Amino acid sequence: MKKNTEKKYVIHNTGYMILARLKARGGFTLVEILIYATIFSVSAVFLVNILAAITNIQLRQASVNEVNQQLSFVSEMIKRSVRESSAISNTAGTASSSISLLMASSSLSPTVFYTNLSVLYMQEGTSTAVALTNDKVAVNNFSATKYENPGGTAVVQVDLTLDYNTSSTQSKVSQTWRSAIARVSAATFDSSLLPNADGTLNLGASSAKWQDAYFGGTMRSAGDIAFTSSSIGLILESTSSTCARLGVNNALSAITLDPVACP
Repeated sequence: MKKNTEKKYVIHNTGYMILARLKARGGFTLVEILIYATIFSVSAVFLVNILAAITNIQLRQASVNEVNQQLSFVSEMIKRSVRESSAISNTAGTASSSISLLMASSSLSPTVFYTNLSVLYMQEGTSTAVALTNDKVAVNNFSATKYENPGGTAVVQVDLTLDYNTSSTQSKVSQTWRSAIARVSAATFDSSLLPNADGTLNLGASSAKWQDAYFGGTMRSAGDIAFTSSSIGLILESTSSTCARLGVNNALSAITLDPVACP
């Protein structure tokens, strides 16, 4: 309590002395007021400029983050779709404003990337197109060019530019993405296709069948050739270019020949 009392006494006396001096001097002089006002004005301008600079930096950084996030999302969607595609339908060597991909699933084929009114869309099959970018950015450029070596790797080069959608000069941001995305097309063999062990591996399966097979020579089998339906069988072509399907009657007592269109 004694210390607090002493502090209050010192503060009271100090304030009293300042007031006494001001009273003796008759207050602040005009020069002092002008000096104080100038210092305050300069300090205020300095602080306002600092605040404005910080605000501009924050707005620009928000613009950069938005553009980068959408560019990253779009690029990942395009890369994933190209790599999972069965074929790239674009004309090789010709720049296009869209990417058309054939997919393994018929419900997703074709998958098309295209722009409309500065928005990038993806459409899978007959489904409704989905916007991959929102109104915060504008697609300034979207171009795709396919390069392909027959029987080898197909590559699509994509050029994409996104602009932050604003009228503010400080917040204007533009980012460009260029990438070459490869997918491996169906293999073309230049030597015999052999299993690593005799009589142990299958070509296809009951739930994963090949569509058609074409051979230019004799097909030999060390096992049975089976047909899983009575409506299919071995088709033979006559010298008059007419065809018939080889079958068997219900009693398994006679071979039948049913005329069919030649494959």
